[in-house]
Amino acid sequence: MYEGGIRMPFLISWPGHINKGKTDDLSLVTATDLLPSLAKMAGISLPLSYKGDGIDRSHVFMGQPSLRNKEMFWEYGRNDIAYKYTRPVDKSPNLAIREGEWKLLMNSNNADMQLYNIVKDKKETTNLADAEPEVTSRLKDKLLDWWNSLPKPN
Repeated sequence: MYEGGIRMPFLISWPGHINKGKTDDLSLVTATDLLPSLAKMAGISLPLSYKGDGIDRSHVFMGQPSLRNKEMFWEYGRNDIAYKYTRPVDKSPNLAIREGEWKLLMNSNNADMQLYNIVKDKKETTNLADAEPEVTSRLKDKLLDWWNSLPKPN
């Protein structure tokens, strides 16, 4: 759940539309953003009934960096069978949320709360959970609301 495990480069090419050789290490795009973004770039309207989790990030692909204005959520390891670790010290928290410049990691039982300003601290070296209690609390509530809305395995 740390950046070394979830941050991945993304390359896009569209000769005549997207400038070559431009890099952007600020913007975030998730796989769920691809459909609305690429549809917009292709001039295709999605059905009004479309209720995907992604948002249009086509401006990022076209060279206009920006933070994502919608939270991103992650979960890893839903059970103690397939994800049983013999050495818990090697395991990151199982839930994460990214909102703007903030990223909160925590376990679903509220343990191991870690807050990072991911724009200033990409390597997640300084846990700000105690120093930023309002941000930590707000993101914790959003993350648990999201996690509790997911179907649970049998």
